[in-house]
Amino acid sequence: MMTLHSHVIKFTIAVICLAVVQPLFAQQLPGQKMTNGNKIPVVIYTVKGNYDEVWNDLKTALNDRGLVISSISHVGEMLERTGEVLGRTKKIYGKANIMEFCSAIISRDMLERNPHFLAFCPYQIMVYTLPGHPKKIYLSYRRLIWNDNSGREVLIPVEKLLEGLINDVIEMHKEFK
Repeated sequence: MMTLHSHVIKFTIAVICLAVVQPLFAQQLPGQKMTNGNKIPVVIYTVKGNYDEVWNDLKTALNDRGLVISSISHVGEMLERTGEVLGRTKKIYGKANIMEFCSAIISRDMLERNPHFLAFCPYQIMVYTLPGHPKKIYLSYRRLIWNDNSGREVLIPVEKLLEGLINDVIEMHKEFK
């Protein structure tokens, strides 16, 4: 039987491992150029599982932090619907949604520093599958890259929040690539 102490040790080791290997799983997309100190502007992770379960796990991770979804963009459904009208039938996604949310505390800090950072609100995590691969779910977010590094210290907590939410989902599925 595991003691509380051994659970804490295992958790600590898992957190350290994620911190070390996490950058290995950010993918550079074909044709994507590195910017702002060689940071990839879009960070993409994958997890194997069921799309709806991954989506619900992301909602749980958000709610566990006391945050709520402000809106959901049903991108996949919109593209299917408008594609039919436009006569463009190429299937782009199996499923694709964007979860939008905000943190009052982090946003307040960010916007007090620079009111133009409003461009980063609300925060978004994209969750999608590609056609023919329903069990490979992508979770991605855009890095908050500004034209210079002024105010970067208040943007870092937003990226840490986005990373943390995705890592929670990955941890729930115990399998990441």
